[in-house]
Amino acid sequence: DRHADARRARALTVRAKGDGDGRSGGGGGRDGSGYPEYFLDMGPRIRKTFPDEPDFDTNDWDVICDVRSPSEWREDHIPGSISTPVLDDEQRARVGTVYKQESPFLAKKIGASLVAQNLSRIMDEHFLHREKDTKVLVYCWRGGERSLSLAHVLSRIGFTVGFVPGGYKRYRAGVLEFLRTMDGFRYHLIAGKTGCAKGKMLEQLKAQGAQVLDLELMAQHRGSVLGEDPESQFEQPSQKMFDTRLWEVARHFDRSRPIFVEGESSMIGRVQIPKNTWKGMRAGTVTLLEVPMASRVRWIRAGYEHFETTETDRLVQKLQKLIPKVGHKKVNEWERWVEEKKWDEFVEDILINHYDTAYALAAARSGRDDDAAEFLMLPDTEDETYAAAAAELIRKWDVARPPRGEKPETAEPAEAEIANAASS
Repeated sequence: DRHADARRARALTVRAKGDGDGRSGGGGGRDGSGYPEYFLDMGPRIRKTFPDEPDFDTNDWDVICDVRSPSEWREDHIPGSISTPVLDDEQRARVGTVYKQESPFLAKKIGASLVAQNLSRIMDEHFLHREKDTKVLVYCWRGGERSLSLAHVLSRIGFTVGFVPGGYKRYRAGVLEFLRTMDGFRYHLIAGKTGCAKGKMLEQLKAQGAQVLDLELMAQHRGSVLGEDPESQFEQPSQKMFDTRLWEVARHFDRSRPIFVEGESSMIGRVQIPKNTWKGMRAGTVTLLEVPMASRVRWIRAGYEHFETTETDRLVQKLQKLIPKVGHKKVNEWERWVEEKKWDEFVEDILINHYDTAYALAAARSGRDDDAAEFLMLPDTEDETYAAAAAELIRKWDVARPPRGEKPETAEPAEAEIANAASS
């Protein structure tokens, strides 16, 4: 075909001219840098941003858009990001099927049509009310077409736009690389039997400026058969999301100071403490809390109030899992007390006959030597008592790493000060 041959010749001529201009450094670019004259120069409008770098700060961005599918976002995402999918789960599956079974070109056409529709929705929902100086970071799975589609539109409008080369895949690799260094920290474990308000001690330590990892808070679980958190609809994060939460907190810590953390098992519900974090914890120093049984019972009842009100049936169901450990007779007795609302009797008995035994076994499995721990006897779980105890722990343990061969400052526990705080 004579016309087809002519079109091909013109195309080759344009390509040759463009290539020639690019090599020769001609003045086709708007900045005189030699951008090929025969190609559209989009300009330096989108900034590369790397969330795995130490100085990355989510607060530098007004909006962080995760354009992956909703299920990908739910599994894990950069902290502070919102889900703005350019293809939802069903659409992504449809495009992928067409790509594999029919034609990559057809898949791209279908995908482009769907992306265009979704970009309109994203603009309406998230950007129509935004000012021009809004800073937006955009990422997808590996920094490809999905994130570039939204980044391009936002940059053409005039927003300040960042783009993550390598996308979530690069970010996740950075998280894992950091977590491999977690055994480089020093750890001080807050240990003690169930009901000693270890989480409250961590809260007091954090409030007074200590470096704290609240792993149960990150895991949305209290680390026992009854430990599901009703505030999270009894759901836990994925392992990847748990890793992200740990990374987000720990990456800001000073490695010359210790991290205070609760003495946990390696598993918290369905998520696992990362290997090198667990390794560091096992080598840490330990403070073992002890409080009177009556205080432990009150603390447990306050923290698990949902089992006495809206989730009693769930409690009875959970108790069945303890039959292999304590037997049918004991579980039947607990069920009777639950039915009769004898909550003090039930809580004290399950602490003695299940939780205290389980705690001792878990401590032994972890390799932690509680006999070598520093014991801290507290008269109750009141705020004043724990505030004074936290201040003493910080004074004793929250010091910069001592020179090689030396030990941290030691001092007798300020038990009188803690007791005075409790009685005042």
